[in-house]
Amino acid sequence: MADSPAETPSAPAAPGKSPLVVIMLGLNVALMAGVLACVVMLVRRPAAAQAAPMPAAAAPAAHPVEHEKKEAGGGPTIRLADFVVRLRNTDAERFARISFEIEVSDEKDKEAMTRRQPQVRDSFIAYLSDRSAEELRGSEGLARAKGDLLGRARETAPDAHIANLYIIDFVVQ
Repeated sequence: MADSPAETPSAPAAPGKSPLVVIMLGLNVALMAGVLACVVMLVRRPAAAQAAPMPAAAAPAAHPVEHEKKEAGGGPTIRLADFVVRLRNTDAERFARISFEIEVSDEKDKEAMTRRQPQVRDSFIAYLSDRSAEELRGSEGLARAKGDLLGRARETAPDAHIANLYIIDFVVQ
């Protein structure tokens, strides 16, 4: 009896029933769950950071012109009030808003720099007013301006040891 059911060749497996397909589907679901979990964590992190109270050491200083910040290896800093300067452009009126912090060595230098703030501001405004938007464009332009302004600050306040100048805000309109 050649036609008995035990001797008939077995039929190929039905599509979708293969173990390889089941494994691939499981890996795909696990990968998608991981991506979704990462997205949810990234979305929640900024919201949690905004809701958390700011530590007292990181709270902004009451005085808007200066405050002290101590970083690893750095000295105290003095924040200068924002500068809004009309730039030298022939084609259109352009303005720059720039904020600086000056790092000094110690409290004695901070006091000396504080006494010279009006002169330093005057020197910075004169320098920035002679610049065009193109001269301040890009990292090279900002680095050149920062170096020139650091030199002017050191000349204007020779009794204060100025360690560095930081540009903390910069907008050209």
